[in-house]
Amino acid sequence: MSKRPAIILVPVDGSDGANESAAYAAGLAEALNVPLRLLFAFPRDPVDMFGVPTEAPQRDELEYFSPDAFARLRDRSARQAFDAARQAIGQSHNSVEETILAGSPAEAIVEHAGQTIDPMIVIGSRGLSGFKEMLLGSVSQRVLHRAGCPVTVVR
Repeated sequence: MSKRPAIILVPVDGSDGANESAAYAAGLAEALNVPLRLLFAFPRDPVDMFGVPTEAPQRDELEYFSPDAFARLRDRSARQAFDAARQAIGQSHNSVEETILAGSPAEAIVEHAGQTIDPMIVIGSRGLSGFKEMLLGSVSQRVLHRAGCPVTVVR
């Protein structure tokens, strides 16, 4: 890793914490004159997202098991998260990229950072997970402990 990052990676999920981290990261990217890449992690497939049905699913639940419907859900969710982050960022003079990652958020973010030259991750401390976060640990904590690059957690 060089002394300064070549790119700032910002995981977003539409939450206030993610939007605050995006705004913070945009200012940092501008000060360092490096690009900003917004990351949105989404499950790989419907089974990864919903699990294997153990009972006869309702008709509306089956909809997302179609590859096309699942892709539309992924793209719509990503667009909402990216738009919210861009609104929080406001006008930026630097390049802002958008990337959709497949898999569980922490693992996908760490893997993406590992494939990126000299990244820095700026991540919000609280996302949309709420109660689940208390039981399983937060995405930001997992990224902080597993990433092989600098990580800034915005509170």
